[in-house]
Amino acid sequence: MIAKKSENILLIILRYFREGKCLEAMTCLKRIFAGKEQSLLGLDLEQTLKQLRLENDSETCKRLNENTRQSHPGWVELLCSLFQYYVERERGSANVIDHFENLFKNTKWLLDEQRQQIFQFLCKQVFSEQYKIVQIMKKKAKDSEAVKRASHAQETLESKSLQIFQEMGREINLQNMQRLKLLNANQQMKIYFKSFKFDRAADCDKVEKEQNLLLTSPKQDQVTYHYYKGRILIFHSKFVDASQYLTKVLQECPRTQKGISCARQVLKYLIPINMFMGRYPKKELIEQFKEYDLLCTSVKQGNIAGLQEAIDKYRQIWIKRSLLILMDQLKVLCYRNLCRKVWLINQKGNKILLNQFQKAFRISHPQNNNPTISEVCCIIANLIYLQLIQGQIYLNNVKDIYAITLSPDPFKNRPHEINWQN
Repeated sequence: MIAKKSENILLIILRYFREGKCLEAMTCLKRIFAGKEQSLLGLDLEQTLKQLRLENDSETCKRLNENTRQSHPGWVELLCSLFQYYVERERGSANVIDHFENLFKNTKWLLDEQRQQIFQFLCKQVFSEQYKIVQIMKKKAKDSEAVKRASHAQETLESKSLQIFQEMGREINLQNMQRLKLLNANQQMKIYFKSFKFDRAADCDKVEKEQNLLLTSPKQDQVTYHYYKGRILIFHSKFVDASQYLTKVLQECPRTQKGISCARQVLKYLIPINMFMGRYPKKELIEQFKEYDLLCTSVKQGNIAGLQEAIDKYRQIWIKRSLLILMDQLKVLCYRNLCRKVWLINQKGNKILLNQFQKAFRISHPQNNNPTISEVCCIIANLIYLQLIQGQIYLNNVKDIYAITLSPDPFKNRPHEINWQN
């Protein structure tokens, strides 16, 4: 069907729905959410709502109205909510929050086999829309108070979004819609990660314990779930498991523009955790992620000063990616690699004086150019406790100096084998 150029797009969508053309209707919906239908702003609100609801006294309109509601219950109210939401969003109005909630709560009736695709699309829009609203509000703000209201709106919208997904989740469970459970959990984890509520995100990953849930869910939702699962495991310092999940996601990324973008997002987390397994990125990869250049080189060489410089230089990036704590764990790995160098310089001897390590620490960390033996003892004792070094510190009573007795292969334990929660 060819739509008339002057025809209201909402009426076109309603006609598509009435004729069962869901794909064509979704194309129009995407244009509205993308803000490409500015002509809607020029429409009279009351008149448009009357048109959508077919509120006319004529018998023809009454019959058409009744047919629409019988064949597609909810389409009319959904489009009315969408129109009100779109107008308020584009104006940057604070009232948009109420319309945001009404719009997405009106999607529950789409939970059936025929309309599942539309539900999935709207479900994914919840997350992107909440940030779009704040962006438009800040752009339209004319004073500092309006900017504050926009920032406050972000917290409110995050809370509303979680309520929407929790309500959707209950409806999905009631109707036993297995294919949508993982999508719902993924969207909740996305919001929790964005708002730095990692403990709440960890609660959502329990859905995989449900029998066959991963197998019955769409491939795209499985891959998204594995990505968030990998990030949750990073917080638990389970680097081997995290690496396996993220590697699996990387392998599933298609060779398209969107797939390459997803792969880059995965590599931001995979590169640092692979260091704990002795896997350092190649030069070609480092060229795409400049922030990891000095970091990787410093950890590999046991250069404490270089590592600290890399952490400080890109601190805002590590905070944004929630990797700042991981950087501190890389310091431990850096000290371990530095101690291994001292062991190699001493021809893998099984007894080494601690002043040898003291000299290495002094060179590697110029800002602390005079570390005491007590500091050196403390660092090495921690490495021994974490089993990153197999050995024992002792005091030579004759010479009154500290030394360390090492096992034949003191660095045999790989960093990924350590229980970092100790």
